[in-house]
Amino acid sequence: MTDKKSIILIGIKHCGKSTQAKALAEHYNCKTYDTDDVIQELTKKSPREIYNTEGRNSFISAEKTACQYLSSIISKERTIIATGGGLAENEEAVRALSHNSIFVYLYIDEKTACDRIISEAQISDDKILNQSSLPSYIAKKNPHTTDDVRNIFHTFYTERTSKYEMLCDIKIDQKNNSIEKITKEIISQINSL
Repeated sequence: MTDKKSIILIGIKHCGKSTQAKALAEHYNCKTYDTDDVIQELTKKSPREIYNTEGRNSFISAEKTACQYLSSIISKERTIIATGGGLAENEEAVRALSHNSIFVYLYIDEKTACDRIISEAQISDDKILNQSSLPSYIAKKNPHTTDDVRNIFHTFYTERTSKYEMLCDIKIDQKNNSIEKITKEIISQINSL
């Protein structure tokens, strides 16, 4: 039965996981959590801070701990969880969330995803002014222009999306649909499982 399963939202940064988590939690009348927020609560540091100052392995460990914490909640009640974009690369974190859960992949095309990243970056005349305004995995490659950002993101996007495809139970192609339409599509697909 899918009626009590928790819903784990996965996908690339800026694909709308937090927005859909809130909408689904309202529909199902249950709690919602964000793995990045749980990491911050447990470590008193932001995921970016952990990644940048302590390295990738420390971040993976913190994410695993956060997901193990959430696993204890999932075991008791239906919950909606928005995950960080890198969850698909953290096998132990995925395993912690897998019990009694449905993984929903919120797909957006590469151009839209990269445009959203660039829209938050500090740029002037196509030049990157501040590396810290970019996601860490892009910033560490030291891009100078938006074309550099797009090239770095392309490889990353290709690798991540194939992992989301393998991990998900349901894939939602959001196209240019409204938040409400996407929520309805998720609910419809969950009901048909």
